[in-house]
Amino acid sequence: MRYFAKKLFKYIFFIMLLLFLFNRAVLLFYPSNDITHTWQHFYTLERGRTELLIVGNSHAYASFDPDIILEMTGKNSYILASNSQNIAQTYFNVKEALHYQHPDTIILEAFALDDNNNWRYGETFDKDWKKESNIDGMRLGLCKLEAVKEQYLPENWSYALLPIARCHGNWANIDTVVSNIFFLTEGNRQYSSFHPSVTSMSDEIKAQYDGAEYNPVAKTISETNIVYFHKLARLCREEDITLYLVMAPMYDGYIRSVNYDGYADKITELADSEGLLYLDCNKHYDEIGLTAQDFEDLYTSYHHLNKGGADKVTRFVLKALYND
Repeated sequence: MRYFAKKLFKYIFFIMLLLFLFNRAVLLFYPSNDITHTWQHFYTLERGRTELLIVGNSHAYASFDPDIILEMTGKNSYILASNSQNIAQTYFNVKEALHYQHPDTIILEAFALDDNNNWRYGETFDKDWKKESNIDGMRLGLCKLEAVKEQYLPENWSYALLPIARCHGNWANIDTVVSNIFFLTEGNRQYSSFHPSVTSMSDEIKAQYDGAEYNPVAKTISETNIVYFHKLARLCREEDITLYLVMAPMYDGYIRSVNYDGYADKITELADSEGLLYLDCNKHYDEIGLTAQDFEDLYTSYHHLNKGGADKVTRFVLKALYND
């Protein structure tokens, strides 16, 4: 019996050592981006420091300024958001975050409620880089295993769990290694998860939005996002966390060119079903004081705020949530 226990301990130690070495190798050879950097920086935070957690997609990390949040509320905040993040990702990200932080408030940026069904479409079916970067950034644990199981098809579980197999081609890429070493030693200390646009809308882009043909088809919300929205709301209730649903604004010229009310009504219905406060900044455009110059210089359906726009929006949202 004693011999068996000793042998079992050796096997467990070997597996743990192997996993540790794989993890170190990934940190060096993985082509990092802002998604993995956000996770790496999050794990360096002092436990229990984050009182307000902001989650969602790129509108979340471009619209809410943590410095203004601290100034107005005295709360330390963190933006745990990623490009095109859907609510399934958000749910597991929050579950993972709660192992290290316990915020009293979570703001979910509502644009994440879209038609995305775990990236199961297009040429990169089930393997989009934005989904795998989010998974790769998470530490190995039960939450990550569950996230992979729910977000990937079974034939892609090993693909999702073994980034070392995807990045072995970078072993000879010295630039990647140097960049990762710099971030882990120096860049991590200066990193911010707040990423507003650095551009301001030009007259040419403004004219494109203002002259766009009206699209009567309202944006849809996938069944997957609806299911995980309810799971997220239930998780917040169980953890005694106040969950707010906030839609960051888009340029009003764009809003006029789409059936925005049809989309907003679906989100309102979801919020009401969970008894959540839903604040839609697109309904308060003039109150916020937004102009075209508060948005980036890019003609897309998902354009972001710049620093000036984020300043206005952050102040408006905090006054609306906390004064009410």
